[in-house]
Amino acid sequence: MAHLDCSFYSPSLRKNAKVIVFLPTMSADDYLFNDDHPRYFAKGAKYQTLYLLHGSYGDCMDWSLFANAERYAQEHCLAVVMPSAENSSYVDMQYGEDYLTYITRELPAFLSTLFPLSEKREDTFIAGLSMGGGGTFRAAFARPELYGAAASLSGGLDKALSKTSSEAHSVKMPKNYRQACFGDSAVPTPGGKDDLRAALKACVDEGKTLPRLYHVIGEDDFLREGGEAFLAYAKSLGVEIEYKLHPGVHNWDFWDTYLKEVLEWLPLANDMV
Repeated sequence: MAHLDCSFYSPSLRKNAKVIVFLPTMSADDYLFNDDHPRYFAKGAKYQTLYLLHGSYGDCMDWSLFANAERYAQEHCLAVVMPSAENSSYVDMQYGEDYLTYITRELPAFLSTLFPLSEKREDTFIAGLSMGGGGTFRAAFARPELYGAAASLSGGLDKALSKTSSEAHSVKMPKNYRQACFGDSAVPTPGGKDDLRAALKACVDEGKTLPRLYHVIGEDDFLREGGEAFLAYAKSLGVEIEYKLHPGVHNWDFWDTYLKEVLEWLPLANDMV
C-alpha cells in the first residue's frame, strides 16, 4: 500500500489543503505466490476510489490512526482519499471556507491529474463518520452524478434534532463552530442551501439519479433519532436508503467494525478497472 501525504494550495479554501491518499500496490506475496494478482501496473488501468470523510474535531489522519482503513483498502484494491475539512460540516461555510465545493469539485479534479483514479461514476464512492456521515449525503445530493454510492456511518443527518438530542455528549459541537458553518442560528435554515432535506427534495424534484445510499448507526448512538427522522423523510419522497442498526455507540470500535460492512456493500471490483 502506498500512503501519500499531499499538501497543495486550494483556491476553494484560499489556503493550503492537506489530503492523504492510499493507493494499493503489489506486495511480495502478490508477486511471489499469487499468479492471479491484480493488474496494478497495467497501462491505462485505474483504481476505484472511496472518498472517506472524518468527523468533528478530526482530520485526514483519523481513519488511518484509529481504524484499519489502509489494510481494508489494500484487501479490496481500492484507492482511498481522506481530506481534512476542519469543523465545517462539509458546507460552503457562512463564515469560513467553501468545503463542499472543495470536496465535490476541486479535489476530484486535482487528484485525477496526479493519480490513476477512475473518473467513472460507477467507480467513485463516498463515505464518512458522524459529521462526515452528514457530509457524505450532503456531497451526494450536491453532485449525484459524481458518486455511484454514498454511505453514512453514524451520520449527523438532522442538525435540528442533533442539537438537542444529547446536551451532555462530549463531542457536541460548540455553538461558535456551528455559527461559522450555518450563520447566527447555528443550524441549517429549513429549505436553505445547507438543509439536507431540501437538498434531497431538490434532487427528487429535478429528477436526478441519486447514488445508492446507506446508513449504519449504533443502537445507543446519540445521533440515532436524527438519522431515523431523516430516513423517514427520504422514504416519504420515495427515496430508499438502506439502513442498518447494530449494537454500539458513537466510537471508533463501531466505525472500524462497520467500515468493513460498508466496503462489502459497495460494488467493488477488487481489482483495477
